[in-house]
Amino acid sequence: MDENISRYRISMRGKKWWWCLFSWLLDACIQNAWQMHKKSGGVLPQLEFRREISKTYLKSYGVPPKAAGRTPTASTSVTLNRISDDLRYDQRNHLVVRVFGCSSSRQQKKTLCWGGVLFLRKNNVF
Repeated sequence: MDENISRYRISMRGKKWWWCLFSWLLDACIQNAWQMHKKSGGVLPQLEFRREISKTYLKSYGVPPKAAGRTPTASTSVTLNRISDDLRYDQRNHLVVRVFGCSSSRQQKKTLCWGGVLFLRKNNVF
């Protein structure tokens, strides 16, 4: 039994002190289940038997990974307070320029660049 357990042993390092005992107990249970499977006429090798157990548990209790990036907000108040896209994207080259002499990173002015001439935008009106 120990030889079969060590053949496909669950190996993880850096866990708590009880992890070795738990993983050995899990391996012993799988080994006993495989022995019973063989005695009842099963023909699966031990590795395939372990894979089938893993697939079954992953289908039953597995959680798919979350997608990368921010989750979209479901709040309608966010979409109602936004400026419409035709006002935001007016086909002009808006640039954000930091206000000089101010230590706050929030103090910014929007600028418009037409052919090298830079116009500062104050209070959203030119």
